[in-house]
Amino acid sequence: MKRIGALIAAGIVLAATPSFAQTVGTCPRGGGSTQPQPVRILFDLNSSHLRPAEKPIIAQAVKTAKDRQVSAVCLIGHTDKLGDKAYNLKLARARAQTVAAEMIRDGYPAKNITIVADPEAFGNMSFGNDNASEIDRKVTIFYAR
Repeated sequence: MKRIGALIAAGIVLAATPSFAQTVGTCPRGGGSTQPQPVRILFDLNSSHLRPAEKPIIAQAVKTAKDRQVSAVCLIGHTDKLGDKAYNLKLARARAQTVAAEMIRDGYPAKNITIVADPEAFGNMSFGNDNASEIDRKVTIFYAR
């Protein structure tokens, strides 16, 4: 009986999470010269909270997607190479989810958003002090057709 209660509780928690896709490893991407350029949303070290300056960039990305009739977007969350790899995977996903939530608030359909976590830029390569590069702490918005 305890198992059934735990399963029901887990189902309630899952049902309460955002409904956008959380696909790992696949991003529908378009191509060609008419495709909007990818957009970068930067984050602070060890954070998945949006900087206030990034909100208008996301709003413009949503406007671009609507104006250009983009059928889907892929949000790829990234981290720098500092810290534990498992933690960085969670942080990369949390960053992408934060951007997805903001896009949904700005009116982009949740069903058209795919989330991918791609932590630790450049894989196993080490750049010493440059492992903490701000440009690596980002979510990249790719547009698909």
